[in-house]
Amino acid sequence: MHGALIVFGWWLFFWSWQRVTADRPELGELRLLMLAAVLVVPILTLSWVAHNVGIHRRKGPRRAVRTVPLAYELDFNGRHIVADWPCLASARRIDILVEGDAKRFVESPASPRVLP
Repeated sequence: MHGALIVFGWWLFFWSWQRVTADRPELGELRLLMLAAVLVVPILTLSWVAHNVGIHRRKGPRRAVRTVPLAYELDFNGRHIVADWPCLASARRIDILVEGDAKRFVESPASPRVLP
């Protein structure tokens, strides 16, 4: 439904600009458009705020970011990941080598080139 509202909003936007640029706009239509915008935008905004307040009341305030397991064993192509993550955390340059069904992340011994 949200997607349909977005599409309708863009259609209304382009339609109203077409009305403004093609002919002299009818003042009644522009007044109706402005009235709809003045009513619809606050209603949508307040309903979104109420939705988020409801989530806050059910779950309570966030105290921390959720912990996510760092089990990165396969990439999206199904290749096995081989990396020493603590060592790579301080590396200035990392090379990614794809060898068969494995992807290796290694610290590059060469310093980065500076292009002129």
